[in-house]
Amino acid sequence: MLLERWQTYWSWFFYGLLLVAAGVAVAEVEGDDRRVAIVLLAAGLAVWYRQVVIHERRTGRRALLSLAVAAAIWASLIVLHWLFLLLMFSAYHLACSTPVPARRALAGIAAVSAVVVLSESLRDGSVDPLQVVFYGAVTLALGLFVAMLQAIHEQSEERRRLIDELEETRGELAESERRAGVLAERQRLAREIHDTLAQGFASIVTLYEAARAEADSQPEVALRRFEEVARTARANLAEARRVLSALRPEPLEDATLAGALDRLVRDFSAETGIAARSIVDGRYELEPEAEATLLRVAQEALANVRKHARAGTVALTLTHLDDSTRLDVRDDGVGFEPESGGRARNGWRAGGFGLTSMRERLESHGGTLTIKSAPGAGTTIMAALPHAPTRPASDPAQPSARTRAKSGGR
Repeated sequence: MLLERWQTYWSWFFYGLLLVAAGVAVAEVEGDDRRVAIVLLAAGLAVWYRQVVIHERRTGRRALLSLAVAAAIWASLIVLHWLFLLLMFSAYHLACSTPVPARRALAGIAAVSAVVVLSESLRDGSVDPLQVVFYGAVTLALGLFVAMLQAIHEQSEERRRLIDELEETRGELAESERRAGVLAERQRLAREIHDTLAQGFASIVTLYEAARAEADSQPEVALRRFEEVARTARANLAEARRVLSALRPEPLEDATLAGALDRLVRDFSAETGIAARSIVDGRYELEPEAEATLLRVAQEALANVRKHARAGTVALTLTHLDDSTRLDVRDDGVGFEPESGGRARNGWRAGGFGLTSMRERLESHGGTLTIKSAPGAGTTIMAALPHAPTRPASDPAQPSARTRAKSGGR
């Protein structure tokens, strides 16, 4: 659209020059024959421009023949009156604007200069060396200009090609990221199911077996166990709904991380009979995802203690440092050798998902998982999460992370 508009401007410019030159020439020349010749030749050139330049835009041999006819008409007009030299601006434009290689454009420019020099020489009766030098310089300058435009055009085409390739690559990358996101979401759901449903079912099985063993000798104790089974099942069902809704863990909905850990420890102690306590050192308002991650690590660690450690006491310590928050889970159980086969024999790799789940959760938030254990010396699991660039809880000027999470970020 823009090129067509400029071509229209150039057409008006050509017809304006032709009209002015013809009018002046008819007024100045002597003899009716010359005036008629000027009018006929000017009309013929106008018709040629309309048919060839504006409408047909011929190429190949027909174009060369047509240009030769136009050059003969124009040369005749220059011989009749010098003012038709003004049309050389349109002639140079036609030679330069045609989308052809630079060497062919240079030939067209040289042809225009030759028509001008030869026509002027015929009109004056001699060849002017200064004219030859001048129009030779014009030809060279315009040739260099066309070559520069051609180089810019090629560079633009190359840039367009690179942009197209970049867009294609970006689309492939977006698709790859989408697939990676789907895989990550599947892994997250797998961790959620393992950390909630699997642990809940394990608790139910443990409580049921304990109740069945005590049913004959201690029916009241067995009844309490069955009540705990029902309570655990209801909690597990609620947690399953939370997982399916992709929400935060239920214990964190109406409590802080410290409160959720304390509740977790109390339930664990009631279900297993293992003495357990939780300790909080310092204060820092964590992001909801960080709180959920540490809670899941604590749940998984206690599940491992329940299944494998044969411990008498367990301690959870939540420590808020300057740049990170650390959760330590210590037990005085049988322990194992983290870097040897004893790890598998003690069941820590049973199912192959517990420790992997904890490590993946922490690493997804830039955290680390460290395990210290030895046979007969208990086990310590240390989970550390770096603090996100958020404000401490003591900052009254801004809403806390939990407030933002409950309000949907508004």
